[in-house]
Amino acid sequence: MPRPAAPTFPDACERLLRDPDGEHSLYTTLAPVFDRLTDEERVAGDFEAVRAFAPESGDVLELGCGVGALLAHLDDRFDRVLGVDSHHDLLRFTAHRAPDADVAVGDPLDPPTDASFDLVVAMAGPAAPPVVDDPADLIEAAADRLAPEGTLLLRAVTDADAVRDAVESVGVLTGSGYRMERSVTDLPTGGGSDLRMGYRATDEDSGDTATTSETITVPVHDAESLRAAAEGVGLQDVRLVDGSGTTLLVARA
Repeated sequence: MPRPAAPTFPDACERLLRDPDGEHSLYTTLAPVFDRLTDEERVAGDFEAVRAFAPESGDVLELGCGVGALLAHLDDRFDRVLGVDSHHDLLRFTAHRAPDADVAVGDPLDPPTDASFDLVVAMAGPAAPPVVDDPADLIEAAADRLAPEGTLLLRAVTDADAVRDAVESVGVLTGSGYRMERSVTDLPTGGGSDLRMGYRATDEDSGDTATTSETITVPVHDAESLRAAAEGVGLQDVRLVDGSGTTLLVARA
């Protein structure tokens, strides 16, 4: 069955303008903004990690696939691709980003599949929050879905400074007669950073405006805790690869 078309940037602006007092988030009504903010350079770096450490073919599961930016690259390389994300509104963008990949709404900690995979991928970045607060839980869920000798690639944020460096404090998106201004305030917490996001939508024809805000938490983890979690669930050949404020865990079943 064809997937429904994704909402557009004007759709996101209109929803905020029509209901300024409602609940709005990058994961729901503002999903088109999430899509436009995708860091394609970071996604390309994640795929380079796949090319370096993963098998050249087989079946792959991406936990927390979001709008499908990495999923599109995976679909070009692997025989079968399944992306799982808990946010239905984000998954709608996979219809144009990765139309041949399978996607499912579900909890990444309990993926809605009994299949096993040659590769399981879960990538977080300084400006792309992880799908769960504790990567140890995600490592366990991924290990349960790995085929014998399968590979796990998991990226976690391990440097709080990287969050501040990666997020622009202000930004403007425009299109089809609408304007969306975005501000970000980084509020350090004991376990990471809270990103206070403010949005102002403007209909450039009428001059109508509306604002909303949300807080997104980006937890920061100790790299060695990733190794301990992987070894604790029986994964082998565990390696940690430093990145720009992140650590890539590479492990095999």
